[in-house]
Amino acid sequence: MQKKYRLTSSRSFDYAYKHGESYVDRFLVLYVIKSKYPTPKVGFSVGKKVGCSVVRNRTKRRLKEAFRREFARVEKGYNYVVVARTASADRTYDELRRSLLTLLEGAGKLKAETVG
Repeated sequence: MQKKYRLTSSRSFDYAYKHGESYVDRFLVLYVIKSKYPTPKVGFSVGKKVGCSVVRNRTKRRLKEAFRREFARVEKGYNYVVVARTASADRTYDELRRSLLTLLEGAGKLKAETVG
């Protein structure tokens, strides 16, 4: 993910937690909130309950890559916060990607795939 597409301030995360819509499954929680900017931004949160720093960073890298691959399909004008739950610690990249896609589709924020 390029830096211009990332949420970095704790205020942005807190605002999404407080005012955003949440979508939940076994591995992830997705918060979606309307943004005043046209470009989508995304933030990732992996707490200490998920595991040691190695596990947390690996989980975050997998989530970032999964979101990056679908970035072109994600609806613009929204901020997204992806929170990893404790069950995500020992999941593969494919399982986390499927989980993320399911949540984005459930939120109605994923456009149809373009063939080309």
